[in-house]
Amino acid sequence: MLNLEDDDRIAPKTKIPELFNLIDKNKKALLDDLRDAVSIPSLNFCAEKLEVLGASVDVIDGNNEANSNLPPVLFADLFVDEEYKTICVYGNIDTLSPALTQSDKRPPFELTEELGRLYGCGISDNKAPLLCWFNALKIYKMSKNVIPVNMKFVIEATSELYSQSLFNAMQKKREFFNNVEYICLTIDKMVNEMPCLKYGYRGLCHFALKVSCGNKRVHSGTYGGAFNQPLMDAVNVIGSLVDKQGKVAISEFIKDVKSITEVDYDHCKKEPFCVETLKKETGVMYLEHKEIPSRIMMHKTRLPSFTVNAFHIISAAADKDDCASIPNKIKARFSVRLVPNQTADRTFQQFKRYIDEIWHHYKSANDYDLKMTLGFDPWQEDPSSEHYDAAARAIKTVYKVCPSYISEGSTMPAVSIFNTMCPSSNIIVMPISGHKDGHHTKDESISILNYIQGVKLSIAYMCEIHEINYK
Repeated sequence: MLNLEDDDRIAPKTKIPELFNLIDKNKKALLDDLRDAVSIPSLNFCAEKLEVLGASVDVIDGNNEANSNLPPVLFADLFVDEEYKTICVYGNIDTLSPALTQSDKRPPFELTEELGRLYGCGISDNKAPLLCWFNALKIYKMSKNVIPVNMKFVIEATSELYSQSLFNAMQKKREFFNNVEYICLTIDKMVNEMPCLKYGYRGLCHFALKVSCGNKRVHSGTYGGAFNQPLMDAVNVIGSLVDKQGKVAISEFIKDVKSITEVDYDHCKKEPFCVETLKKETGVMYLEHKEIPSRIMMHKTRLPSFTVNAFHIISAAADKDDCASIPNKIKARFSVRLVPNQTADRTFQQFKRYIDEIWHHYKSANDYDLKMTLGFDPWQEDPSSEHYDAAARAIKTVYKVCPSYISEGSTMPAVSIFNTMCPSSNIIVMPISGHKDGHHTKDESISILNYIQGVKLSIAYMCEIHEINYK
């Protein structure tokens, strides 16, 4: 433990101008650090950086019984003082295959600078946000100022695989989070290029329904009408799960939905949203809910939704142009987005019971099997908490504006996992990347301004968390 003077304990915010000035003076070095991160996308790189900064590092196996080929997860601990708050920062370093994202003009693992923007594979999605934290600590070390919080890091390499390693490793490292009060994820992106704080994501259940009959495909001219056809059974079952408005028809599922409050309505009216932009993004001419922005926002972020993802003919020698045979094996894939008070496990049981009843009602002789292939619980925090107030003040310090407060309709597996494994910690998502950075595209980039401001935001956030101690 460091021997801290009283001034070190109570005055970190007074050092912010000095620290920000040091960031501006060392901009080139900070860009070079990001260049290294783009070219060396590995946990070893992260471990070396953190050890130089004084952290103790532990690399934990990310495998489980079902999968022994998953990469490990890095856990790092930088302890400063027992009276300080402890924050845990999440990061990831994996990217989609370069074959999917490689630009014709730029090498994927070389940082390219063009017109004030930095291009590289994964640069905005994960590498720049993570480097902002490393460089914030580096600036503290250069300035010989004391870091105002205890820091922990969890860095994984399976975010594109639904964070499988993260879940497995965190189960083996539960004691690591015993004293963590706040968890900060600088993932995702801003809304309309404006700073925001995200306090909610919907959960996700992904299902696979298999229906089978006999052991081969047969000709519809010879056998059609003689037995229940698997594809028709699958279509009937899937169709019965929702009403004409697309609302899930399972009453016990709907009963679990958290009641919409005036605060929810208020946020839906305030969250940035444009009907015409959504039409352009989806390619549709008309939207539901009378195209009233607040109602659309409510349905796409705070209420559950149902999606049919695909029907697959999995019979032997399946031919998409075959218009005469009856397939004997079908797999239907569908998914449900969940909201607070619902859980993935309970949702699976509710859908299983309902489909059992439907199947019994149809009296089909075919066999069926329902599996939940993915399950993540929803997450939502109180955006008026002291943690969110501290983050908002940090944003005001750096960007000179107040943040928007956003509850998303999408699902972030890492957030759901942290919420499940660390129920006593308060979680915040504080994006650094811009809305137009092109995550997972051939033109993924981050502006130099956003990257440098991200380093400043990390410092301001740490200072504001420190202040919570002394209110």
